[in-house]
Amino acid sequence: MLWARHELGLDDGRRGRMAQATRWTTTYRVPDTLLSDTEESVVGTLWHQDATSYLVEMLREVARRRGATWGVCNQIALQGLRHENGTDYDPRPDVMVLAQPLPSGDMSSITIEEAGTPLFVAEVASRSTVGNDRGDKRQAYAAIGVPEYLVYDPDGDLIPAGLLAWRLEGAVYVPWRAEADGWWHSRSLEVAVEATRPVLGVRDRDGRRILAPSAVHEHAERLERARAEAERARMEAERARMEAERARAAAERQRTEAEAARVEAEAARVEAERQRDELAEQVRRLRERGGA
Repeated sequence: MLWARHELGLDDGRRGRMAQATRWTTTYRVPDTLLSDTEESVVGTLWHQDATSYLVEMLREVARRRGATWGVCNQIALQGLRHENGTDYDPRPDVMVLAQPLPSGDMSSITIEEAGTPLFVAEVASRSTVGNDRGDKRQAYAAIGVPEYLVYDPDGDLIPAGLLAWRLEGAVYVPWRAEADGWWHSRSLEVAVEATRPVLGVRDRDGRRILAPSAVHEHAERLERARAEAERARMEAERARMEAERARAAAERQRTEAEAARVEAEAARVEAERQRDELAEQVRRLRERGGA
């Protein structure tokens, strides 16, 4: 057995339910080729950072809704593992959920003994990390007893399905697959995640879809932009309608004027014919008189 544990019950906001913080010891040694994460090495693309920060915010929102005592961490160094050569191995999981909050908000690292075994770990894949995320790092997380672990690819170039996940059975990770609804249902956190892009979808245990606070603001801004654009389009359509109405009125005036001109021309033609006929009659009478 690679690790031993005892559990500390922590209230997660539900009557009669306790989140378990696992205390541990391990004989596992990390391959020397797997280097510790650094603040520089975990910085990825914009999508990598967005996927990480959004998932952290959404899980914190779940904890807030439930009154849970989770500590949802973003790239905090987890200390306590050793390489085969005896040097420290300190991973910085992109997203890590502890059964209790960090003792201080300005911590950049915490020991596994102090934190307890994480309830859940997620790594956001990049070209430089995906091999380790799926390989030696996965083995390290299994060795310390992390019950659920997933690797997410925000653009789908590295993991076609977008997400790979594992659950711990004994001391070994086995594949954790999406259910028939297309969501991965977490037993540790009682949330469901969906491999949407470029950020994961999260649904709470009551089925409600969770939006990160920043996503809520962005959604509101998008709605406001869409409303403003719709208003601009409405005003433009109204201007176009008024222009068309003015053009129609001008055309109607021109038609009316043309009709009036036609009527006037017709009247002039009739009058000219009348005068011609009258003159012709006068000429005829004069000729008759002259012949007499």
